[in-house]
Amino acid sequence: MTDLQAALWGLLGSGVAEALNLSASMRPTGPRRRWRWPWHSRADRPMVLVAIALRLFAGFGLTAALGNSGQLPNATAAFAVGVTTPLIVAKLFQSIPVSESGSPQGPEAQLPAARPGSEAAEEVLSQSGGRDAAR
Repeated sequence: MTDLQAALWGLLGSGVAEALNLSASMRPTGPRRRWRWPWHSRADRPMVLVAIALRLFAGFGLTAALGNSGQLPNATAAFAVGVTTPLIVAKLFQSIPVSESGSPQGPEAQLPAARPGSEAAEEVLSQSGGRDAAR
């Protein structure tokens, strides 16, 4: 499979994921009414479309890169990478906290909170020569 074929299968997979995401976010405005697009106003439409285009491009680019490196053995694998890429990108952006423009942020606000059990993970890393060996 060539790089372009892998990228096109990835683009198709990303398109399927985006179509499912778009259809899931469309809701009727009332009983016996037409379905509504996911943007709330005309001003929101360009940003929603740009976000969709960027996720499609991410699926296209990732499958092209994996196809070029020989990591994708067939079209099904390229399609699967294309489907999952926009979903992962969307989840990443949902996990990024959005702050108001007027609120000051210190360095503490930008760091993620420690997860429970992280002390145990650091202990295991230090015993195996992980993080402390690099310091």
